[in-house]
Amino acid sequence: MNEEGRAYRDEPALQGLVEKFEVMIEHGDQAFFDVDELEGLIEHYLAEKSIRKAQLVARYAHQLYPANLSLKLKHAQIRIASGQGVKAVPILKELLDIEPLNEEVLITLGAVYSQMSEHKLAIDCFKRALVFADKESRREIRIDIALEFENMGAWKEAIRNLHEALEEDPLNETAVYELAFCYERTGQFKQAAEFYEQFLEKQPYSFAAWYSLGNALQQCGRYPQAIEAYDFAIAIESAFGPAYHQKAEALVAMERYQDALHTYEETLAFEDPSPGTRCYMGECLERIGDLERAETYYRDSLKLDPRFADAFVGLGVLADMQGRLREACSYFEQALEIEPKHADYHLLLGTCLKKLEDHDRAEEMYTQGLLLDIQHEEIWVERVDNLQLAMRHDDALLVIDDGLAALAGAASLNYRKFISLYATGQQKAAFDLLEHLLTHHYDQSEILLNFIPALANDARFTERIERYKP
Repeated sequence: MNEEGRAYRDEPALQGLVEKFEVMIEHGDQAFFDVDELEGLIEHYLAEKSIRKAQLVARYAHQLYPANLSLKLKHAQIRIASGQGVKAVPILKELLDIEPLNEEVLITLGAVYSQMSEHKLAIDCFKRALVFADKESRREIRIDIALEFENMGAWKEAIRNLHEALEEDPLNETAVYELAFCYERTGQFKQAAEFYEQFLEKQPYSFAAWYSLGNALQQCGRYPQAIEAYDFAIAIESAFGPAYHQKAEALVAMERYQDALHTYEETLAFEDPSPGTRCYMGECLERIGDLERAETYYRDSLKLDPRFADAFVGLGVLADMQGRLREACSYFEQALEIEPKHADYHLLLGTCLKKLEDHDRAEEMYTQGLLLDIQHEEIWVERVDNLQLAMRHDDALLVIDDGLAALAGAASLNYRKFISLYATGQQKAAFDLLEHLLTHHYDQSEILLNFIPALANDARFTERIERYKP
């Protein structure tokens, strides 16, 4: 179909066309426009999201050129832009009956089917368009096909199409990122790392591939190699913020907090400070013991966004570390007010209340946290600890059984079960359980003396500890 209307995009001539058309409408006059000009006007108004004006052009165009196929396609595109994609389908099918090999019509129809969640029909249209497309168009169509497979959850097919896209055009950055997303969704981090390593042997200057390799390596726990990959991405694209942030995250995982702090500082040369960056910097300072500066950064984060929950958590952790428990609780409560469905925030507040010996409220917080994440082992453990500190061992045993059902026999809970069995005088059951735990999970046995120091004088306990010692 006629594509010359596109020549009017972003050209001075376009402004003259726009003025001519709008003066005509304002005065109710009639003026002549050729097909290319009308296409240019419609594309301009669609780009400006002026749907009503695009519709006016389309109506006038229909009066002048009622049988023109290019203008019919533009009419279909207007319907799509106005959220009436379903009504565009008959128009597009009519055009395909006339020109079954028209790439632009096939792509437009595919896009409509995608909006309608008719992904298989969309894929069929895109594949037909692929046969006739030039190299530049194929680059985009391959991505369209892959995205439809992603929408269907057909990750293997999406990955295959993205590989084909990169074989045709190794510089297709969208394909690189989408491939990383698909590998992430399928948990194939090792395969992703292997692919990007091979890809980079042929395309060593693809910063997107170095970045994606870093992410895959980081997911595999290969932090030094991930940092090296991020450094290559940064060397190629020095202002690519995500590489700095992921590098800092890897450094934190390696407990290199000073280096992570420096990496976050580097982003400030080309990014405005964000509440997240300020908060992460505060966490690094907290980890290296500079609590005063950490507090400053958390408060800076809240100046940028007064509802940034993680900053309240950071302030709460600092207050907790310094023994200001009621102040810490207040910060955790503010974080929960902002994000009430965050299980970790319930854990933090519950544990702070436990330290204040407010065991009833702590129990309430832990229970709410587990309603959000039934498999959160740390909440189960802290909940049991809270009950045991309150000497509510019968309740603790009931909670432990619930926790063991949710966590498939977690050793951390079974050790606490020994504590409550021992405390309630169920000696045989306690020591039978201990024998099992020492056989399979000896490394956690040290926690028992912290809870029941008297065990050090119980021969039944010390004899078993020595007997099962690795």
